[in-house]
Amino acid sequence: MKQIIILDDDIHLAHLMQENINTHEGVQCQHIFTNPLDFLSHPIEADIYLLDVVMPGMNGLEAIQRILKVYPSAAIVMNTIKDDADTIFKALQFGAVGYIDKQSFQMNFSEVFESIANGGAYMTPKIARHVVRYFSKQSSVKEQLTDRETDIVNGILEGLSYKLIADKYAIAIDTVRMNVKKVYRKLNINSKSELFKIMGNK
Repeated sequence: MKQIIILDDDIHLAHLMQENINTHEGVQCQHIFTNPLDFLSHPIEADIYLLDVVMPGMNGLEAIQRILKVYPSAAIVMNTIKDDADTIFKALQFGAVGYIDKQSFQMNFSEVFESIANGGAYMTPKIARHVVRYFSKQSSVKEQLTDRETDIVNGILEGLSYKLIADKYAIAIDTVRMNVKKVYRKLNINSKSELFKIMGNK
């Protein structure tokens, strides 16, 4: 029997999800927590954690790594209305193995848990479209840049200073500055923070 724990501050919705889960064979949900801090103060081991993003005290993204630190083999599935690319990719980078649109939870229930139980991952179609658009956008951005500009952008994303980038590629620091200006102009941005955001490294 797979044990499932829900972390969601909408207690009414959490109870509806719990009832839904407990109508299916092979899975059981006995515990609901309305915020990650309550759970982490008295952690309970489960096979799968259904985790919202926006919660009081600690958001779901922060909670992913904290939960995995306590239970490294746990499967964390984000169950949220937050569907922007930054949030999706942060969740996956932090260790979530699934990301579903809370509004379609009931419709996708069987597929979600079957995928996770078989060692896979799951994203609802709406979330998957965001992922596809993200990679399409990345490809489009990179196609605008020359090889030299790409090298310099990669150096910036790695956190290198202009001098270290110049040393790494054996070029003058003025060449680095010139190429940075070209990149900013091509991408219609004005700062490193905008570059990090557009390249998905925020």
